[in-house]
Amino acid sequence: MSSVATGISNLISSLFEILTGIVRSVFSAVQSVFGLARDLIASIFDLMSGLVGFVLGNIVIIGVLVAVYVGYSAYRQKNQGGGITGGTKRS
Repeated sequence: MSSVATGISNLISSLFEILTGIVRSVFSAVQSVFGLARDLIASIFDLMSGLVGFVLGNIVIIGVLVAVYVGYSAYRQKNQGGGITGGTKRS
């Protein structure tokens, strides 16, 4: 009889361990999803920080390139006979 009681005790213990393992796995998966979201948001902020740093570090060069583009566009439109806006005049 002692072996039957030990077997039932071991069965109940095994079922409890299986249930505990499943619950721990679910909690671990949820924790991993939250960790992934946290890391994704942190990576996005790091990317934006790097982009802002790049733009601020090269603001003079970017400004010169934009001014050259605007000047060239105005020059090209002026030489084609239209105004800077490129629209036609109405009387």
